[in-house]
Amino acid sequence: MPPIPKDEEAEEENPYMALRAAKIARNQARLKKLGLVKTPLEYVPSKSNVQRSKKPLPKKSPPPTAIMRRSNRLSNQSNPPDYKEKALPRDYPAVKDELSLPAPKRRRTSSATAGTPPPPAANSVRSIDLDIEQLVLGNKNNDNDNGGQGLLGQQMEQTGKEFVIYQTFEKASSPEDRNRLEGARLSFNKYCGVQEWRNAVFLWVNLGNKDNPVVNDFLNEGQQITWFGGSRMHDESPVIMKLLKMGQDTTTTTTTTATTGKSSSSQIVLWCRKYQVQTKQFTPYVCFGRLGYESHEPGSHPLSFVWNLLDYQRLKNHSETQIRERFQFFTS
Repeated sequence: MPPIPKDEEAEEENPYMALRAAKIARNQARLKKLGLVKTPLEYVPSKSNVQRSKKPLPKKSPPPTAIMRRSNRLSNQSNPPDYKEKALPRDYPAVKDELSLPAPKRRRTSSATAGTPPPPAANSVRSIDLDIEQLVLGNKNNDNDNGGQGLLGQQMEQTGKEFVIYQTFEKASSPEDRNRLEGARLSFNKYCGVQEWRNAVFLWVNLGNKDNPVVNDFLNEGQQITWFGGSRMHDESPVIMKLLKMGQDTTTTTTTTATTGKSSSSQIVLWCRKYQVQTKQFTPYVCFGRLGYESHEPGSHPLSFVWNLLDYQRLKNHSETQIRERFQFFTS
């Protein structure tokens, strides 16, 4: 096969490349003259790139084998001695004394060392005095705003504790407190089962709700009722001590009748509402009068109380049929 002829134009020098090479040579000469051309340094690998030689880990020596002492004299015995430590018998003097030591007593904070609760706010119901007899029984001989029929056996027009608080304030508070708090919004705890006033206590009781962890109920055909304290209440809680003092200081611990003329000095008032399965709602609160202390279980959690209804006879023999039927409905 004959050789391929070379392209004569390819052998000719490209004028552009020649001009470019001349400029590069000129620039290199100028940089060299100015001392700006440096000799490229040789590449030196960093220490991190140098593969380090791994030292072999020292081999763990096996744990020393304990030397077993064997006695030719004891090995021939049928019952060799046992040198293991044995527990001392319970009737041993030192053990007996240790077992008889009393368990350490749990430190309890007494009411004397407990911190005094801060004073109530100006608009708190704990700063308001109530006329409990006026609230429960009323005063038919008085025609002013506080007169008229009491709230015994009456059902509130609206649900909730707030309506009860304001109705109580309008009906049984002192003139000084009404003037002082005219137009003010009263402050109270609507999530607690007990409400303190300055000289009285309200107990709130829910009936018929089986989902509650504790179940309140009337006892002895409606003459008594159970009540349970809150989860944070204990025997030395200020409100519990106040309840016990008020309940135990009641001058009349048995039920009173409308014909005896006697009046209870109890400052504890019972308010109940009942869960209705049909509507799945609670009824408005009903005032069931004053309470007297019957018993409680100290140290229980929650604290369990039994109270006497001091106005039981008034409720049972009330002149209004609606109140008698309402009391029967709640206690049945």
